[in-house]
Amino acid sequence: MPTTALLKRVFSKRPTSTLQSVLSVYDDYLFDKRYRLETRSEVAINDLDISQEDKKHADKYKPTRSRYFRKIMEKVDLSREGVFVDVGCGKGRVLLLAAEHGFSQVLGLEISPALCRLADQNVQAFGKVCPNAESIKVICTNILDYQLDGSETVFFLYSPFDYSVTDRFLQMLRQSLEEHPRDLCLIIDEFRFPELLANDDYFQQTLTYKYGAAVFHVYSHVS
Repeated sequence: MPTTALLKRVFSKRPTSTLQSVLSVYDDYLFDKRYRLETRSEVAINDLDISQEDKKHADKYKPTRSRYFRKIMEKVDLSREGVFVDVGCGKGRVLLLAAEHGFSQVLGLEISPALCRLADQNVQAFGKVCPNAESIKVICTNILDYQLDGSETVFFLYSPFDYSVTDRFLQMLRQSLEEHPRDLCLIIDEFRFPELLANDDYFQQTLTYKYGAAVFHVYSHVS
């Protein structure tokens, strides 16, 4: 979203939310400038280099704001061990932020080859300043083709899929928990389908957190 359009949207909200959003836009600018990155610009669905069938189920690339991520990390008590997974990692901003927050292993899953290349470039640029970049790995894959191995302990999503793919992804998580019992946290920025986890046998909603224009839904599974 262009900055002018964003500012028009956020100033239509209550003063506190407006200030939070404006500060977040500036934080994103500083984050990219500090590490010489390009994570801010959105990519429309039609511009993604994926199949027409996959485009039917995908959403555009839109990064979670750096400030939003830091705020939600302050609200959840997460072990830094295990693997932090950003599903639909795009250009890799959340991967860098997760490494910055000390997660020992950070994995980005992304269906677009072009976005994967950009994510890898951003990881390399980040690594020139932050040694934690060594913990980051980007894999180009359709999430439904990816094999979970039981090492994953945190999943982060910015609603990258439609209803049907989200439903199948959640089924993958449940199956993984059956095969590899473990504590697991699921953090979703802008969850469009909360009914998929209503009264769920595996995941309990532990937090709804609003900051700026973001609404995070946090679900936990305790083994």
